[in-house]
Amino acid sequence: MLNFSIKKWWRPVTIISLIPLMILGAYVLSIIWRVSLAEQDIFGRSELIKLGPSRALSEANETRYMGQPTYRVNYEGKNILVFRQKINGYQHMFGSALADFELGTRLSRLLFAANEWAEFCFDFDGVSTYDLMDRRKDLANDKLGRKIGELARQKRLSGQEAEIFIKNTCIEAMDNPEFLPYFVDRRYLALGTEASLGCPYLPRRNIFNWLHKPFRKHPH
Repeated sequence: MLNFSIKKWWRPVTIISLIPLMILGAYVLSIIWRVSLAEQDIFGRSELIKLGPSRALSEANETRYMGQPTYRVNYEGKNILVFRQKINGYQHMFGSALADFELGTRLSRLLFAANEWAEFCFDFDGVSTYDLMDRRKDLANDKLGRKIGELARQKRLSGQEAEIFIKNTCIEAMDNPEFLPYFVDRRYLALGTEASLGCPYLPRRNIFNWLHKPFRKHPH
């Protein structure tokens, strides 16, 4: 009888405890969806959810970005040089700005720090120098996004008006010295620590570094 009672009450308690995780998951998906829509609209391709035909990265390379395939788009009169790392930088900036506007700075910082922790844990070939540099670039763009989200709050915007403002401000911010389109950039050297960028205590090596240690050298 006691065992039956425990089972009877355990299931509702388990379902209730999962509700916050389900809400968080739904919110994260909403961020990914809105960022994907913005990428498709601005750049003609989305690096998150594929929403339609993608503009090909096949035009002449720009040597300052290590020969990455590039192309140019004209968005509302603004000529934009596009390449994958730059789209990724916009992802972080716009997504972080949306979260900051909707959840506040503290929760936005925690959400995007959790994203870096997830990438760290599931980096199956170990954390490399490339990964560490890319991580700091992402955190720098997250931080810039939070400033834009805070600006939208200060303007007391709401709904679609706020989202359009954030989207367009992020486009303008790609010319801001604080935006990093690629980690091979002299400005990278001036970045603060990962903790100062909003993600403390993240190790430089994960378990896969130890598993691959005989085959691959990584920074200490």
